[in-house]
Amino acid sequence: MAIAIRGVSAEQTRAFHVAMGNPFGFDPTEQQTERMLRCFEVDRLRAAFDGDQIVGTFGAHSLDLTLPGGRLPASGVTVVTVLPTHRRQGVLRTMMADHLREIHEKGDEPLAALWASEADIYGRFGFAPAVQGLFETKIEKPKARLRETVDLAGTMRWIDADEAAERLPPVYDAVRRERPGMFARPDTWWRDRLLDDPESNREGHSALRTVVHTRDGRDVGYVQYRTKVGMDDDVKAVVVRELVAVDPEAERAAWQFVFGIDLSTVVKGFNLPVDCPLPWWLEDSRGVNLKVEDSLWLRLVDVPRALAARRYRTEGAVVIGVRDAFCPWNEGTYRLAATADGTATCDRVEQRPEIETDVNGLATVYLAGHRVGDLARAGRFRGEAAAIDRADRMFDWSRRPWCQEVF
Repeated sequence: MAIAIRGVSAEQTRAFHVAMGNPFGFDPTEQQTERMLRCFEVDRLRAAFDGDQIVGTFGAHSLDLTLPGGRLPASGVTVVTVLPTHRRQGVLRTMMADHLREIHEKGDEPLAALWASEADIYGRFGFAPAVQGLFETKIEKPKARLRETVDLAGTMRWIDADEAAERLPPVYDAVRRERPGMFARPDTWWRDRLLDDPESNREGHSALRTVVHTRDGRDVGYVQYRTKVGMDDDVKAVVVRELVAVDPEAERAAWQFVFGIDLSTVVKGFNLPVDCPLPWWLEDSRGVNLKVEDSLWLRLVDVPRALAARRYRTEGAVVIGVRDAFCPWNEGTYRLAATADGTATCDRVEQRPEIETDVNGLATVYLAGHRVGDLARAGRFRGEAAAIDRADRMFDWSRRPWCQEVF
């Protein structure tokens, strides 16, 4: 029987969640299904049906993604699974092709983004790792000492979820507007995904703690963390889930607070920005174990619109030949021209390209998380040396990208 891709009715959402849990390795409860429905846009869920059985799942969030100097709507691809019984039968390829074609035809989302569970899956569809993060950051408590103690200006205060829903978003928004790779969080996202804290999601950790830092009457930072006691009861970890601050002073004060939590033996962080200044603040910069991994993967669905939407570090122009077998409407040659203020135009042209790449290469450098020159040395960009250097300087940006949350 042919596989059919279609939307999910209200009556099918439970079966959708069960099918999703199979490849991901969990068995959802009824309560977890109810929570999933609050956290996802049900009208953007798609399923692959073999008869009346769901054999593949697919969904998307409507994201407002920060770019270097700008922002664009993006499709946040999520909950992508195929049952083991239906692997290597083109199910994922069909779901992805349908989704990219749909958002291209609608024209609302020039970008698609996702977190890749496996790094060898999504490149074939034009996605590429555009952002990196610091994962499995770990500091043993004796090493958790700042070179200079922060003379705290203002206060640190625990707040509950209701108060956090009011006070955290303005701090977060101030940061995400300046940091490529971050995305806007609607009120429902805060309430249903971030501050709702069911015990089933804690994995043996404590309830989520939230502390807000206020200075001169303004909230300037916050930290959310959990604690976990080991099996032998002599290892107590403080696990930072999210630490956001509007300036380095507030960020350093937040870390000083975390290091000062009593009876802890180790501090762990998950998905910190790759340019996090924490190692430079420590007495012993080798005292923190850092693991760099890819985080957000990006896909340009509309190449000229996406390239024209961000700003560029330097004035200049470059003619780029783009290959895109999966979304052939992007194939072609484009002249990207940036002015002195960083704004740009990108037009399809009938010229010989100065540099050439595939859509994956463009996605890799698009948020300025990787350099054109580095990819050229790896053979991912090819062309004239002067044009490679010009593009390298244009695509650079003052802030490294960070995607704050797995979705």
